[in-house]
Amino acid sequence: MSLFQKVIPAAALFLLASTGSTYAYDVPLRPFSDITNRDWFQEEVYSLSALGIIDGYPDATYQPDGMLTREAFLKLFVQAKRLDPAKPAGTAPSDVEQARWSYPYIAAAYERKWIAGLLDGKHALDPERVITRGEVAAVAGTALLEAQPEEARSRWMSQGWQKEKEKRKFADAEALAEGLRPYAYYAVSRGLMEGDESGFRPQQPLTRKEAAAIIYRLIDEETGGVELQNTGFYAIRSYPAIGHMPQLNQVAFGWSHLEYTTPGTARLNTEKTEYRIPSGWEEAVSAADAAKAGKELMVYYGDKNLKDFLKDEGAQQGFIESLKAVLTDGKYGFTGVCMDFEGLLEPASGADYVQFLRGLKRSIPDRKLTVAVQPDYYYKGYDLKEIGSLADTVILMAYNFTHDASRLPSAPLPLVNDSVKRALASVPKEKLVLGISKQANQWVTTPDGVTDSFNPEIAEVEKRLAAPGVSQEMSYPYFLRRIEFEDERGHHEMYYEDPESIGKKLWLAKYYGLKGVSLWYMGNYTESDWKLLD
Repeated sequence: MSLFQKVIPAAALFLLASTGSTYAYDVPLRPFSDITNRDWFQEEVYSLSALGIIDGYPDATYQPDGMLTREAFLKLFVQAKRLDPAKPAGTAPSDVEQARWSYPYIAAAYERKWIAGLLDGKHALDPERVITRGEVAAVAGTALLEAQPEEARSRWMSQGWQKEKEKRKFADAEALAEGLRPYAYYAVSRGLMEGDESGFRPQQPLTRKEAAAIIYRLIDEETGGVELQNTGFYAIRSYPAIGHMPQLNQVAFGWSHLEYTTPGTARLNTEKTEYRIPSGWEEAVSAADAAKAGKELMVYYGDKNLKDFLKDEGAQQGFIESLKAVLTDGKYGFTGVCMDFEGLLEPASGADYVQFLRGLKRSIPDRKLTVAVQPDYYYKGYDLKEIGSLADTVILMAYNFTHDASRLPSAPLPLVNDSVKRALASVPKEKLVLGISKQANQWVTTPDGVTDSFNPEIAEVEKRLAAPGVSQEMSYPYFLRRIEFEDERGHHEMYYEDPESIGKKLWLAKYYGLKGVSLWYMGNYTESDWKLLD
């Protein structure tokens, strides 16, 4: 986790330049032209868009008032439940053939009996029929109710739903099909759907904006109780955050780096650069012990000769010996090591790095091994499948996507999501940790039109947010705080990882069932940020 913003390598620049913008990434990075900050469904739509659950249209619209067919909604619902449509499903309704695009989604819902209330006497679904609010409520309620214990289901079916009906007193309650009522009212009781002064409107077609809200609430419902393991990087200027160690499961001390300047020779350096053991280190180690948090030593290296080191067996042996000496020194009590070797671009480095990690793990069999990796868009030197098999934990540094020409900030949510999905193709979710970097990206355009970029200190950003004359809003689809202001230097545009954007990344990690999140670095996080981990 380098302190400084890394420069996107030439391979990535080619990717970006090929279309003249950052949008060569196959993720939704442009806002919908028909959704504004005044729309109540804005967050829901952009959250699901970031996850890849919903799409817009080629003309950059979302068409929020458009209607959905039954098969279109079932696709959303099955995706939100994180069922794999690629896996062979069982049977399907009589009018849904295997060649139909929606077959896997419908079959998954049919197999679980979620759509029993939508079938006719011939077990046909009529997939192209527009789905109604009442039907959606029944599908959602059935899925939620089936997840409850048998006793709770029986209690609801015998009397619970009738009490809910009496409580809601929808003016159009009788318009809801009798067979759907117990399930529809269960969805209402769980907060997935609601009515208004005119009633529940069960016969009214479901709109795309309503679908987004329902699916978003479903995900919130199912991730609400998910717990994440929290790793904090105690590095650089993190002493002010020492009191927050009780909120962490793991503390990674950024106190060392690889020193490799001469072929055949390398060692663990804990004395120089910002990655060194600080004076008064005992207090930090004691705080971690008091918090009963695991203690890992982070080892950083990001020089261009890293690929040479990974072919230098003599240097590797010397380094591992010096690392082992520190890890086994009882005064620190390290329980593991976090390897943060960055900048591996070439696929050929993948096997070399895995071989090095195997040798390291053999040397420290009683210590945990964590490996930090960069997204694989252009960092091809990380064999994620092998690393995921070898390491106890894999931290995905899903940030530093910054591209100045396009003003793409460090960690837009759609790119974070895509990075996680790509990593999950190789790394078990039980091992994968989403890395979050607290930072800001700033572009300043002078009166004569010259633009420079900066990474301002967090304290300065917070001070600016409290100053007059500052415009700020949550930027969609990035899910980052966008800040604008003018001063004597010119026009300033800034994207900032604030509590709201961090909270959305925690939500994403819970959605995928990841092992946890990591915070780079602890000293940058504000008190408002830390409250998210309470």
